[in-house]
Amino acid sequence: MAEREDTGFKVTDRRKYNPDGSPRESAEPEVETVASEPDAETEAQAPPREPAANNVLSFPGEPAKKQPEAEPAPQVAATPDARAAAPEPTAEQIAAGQAEQAYNQARGPNSTRLPAPSFLSLVNMLGVEAAMHLGLIQTPGEEPLPVDTEAARHLLDMLGILQTKTRGNLTEEEDRLFENMLADLRMQFVAVSRRR
Repeated sequence: MAEREDTGFKVTDRRKYNPDGSPRESAEPEVETVASEPDAETEAQAPPREPAANNVLSFPGEPAKKQPEAEPAPQVAATPDARAAAPEPTAEQIAAGQAEQAYNQARGPNSTRLPAPSFLSLVNMLGVEAAMHLGLIQTPGEEPLPVDTEAARHLLDMLGILQTKTRGNLTEEEDRLFENMLADLRMQFVAVSRRR
């Protein structure tokens, strides 16, 4: 890591396990001094940091999985404009990437008894739950569930937010099915509310 001026702010890594899942050997935690604002001269001298090709996260007790070594990328001198256009990932983004990578390794092959995950299956799941709270769906052989308009309204509001946030990012089919389902559920909600 490039040297930075000492500001008195220290970061202590107290994790008990390495990124590969093996226990850490050092008894003392690693301490890294972090500068609050690196000066332009120090940053220009430092080579750009690249993530390790073998950065694989596994859980304790699992054997570490080896990945084939990738060829090192050619070093390109970063200009100030290039650094501004591509900011370094934050610690949260790095942790999220590692968690996703570990999940993808641990989940195994897709199940044959479940459909592939899709946006419409998410919308359908929320819609079916709203319909159940409205008393529109009942399990055969069981007594009907009590109507819960408050829970149904909450689910319909969440579907409305999801529709607003995804507007312009859906395929024509997804948009049409989502719109029709939500309009139907809202009309059913109005009908059930008037009967009560």
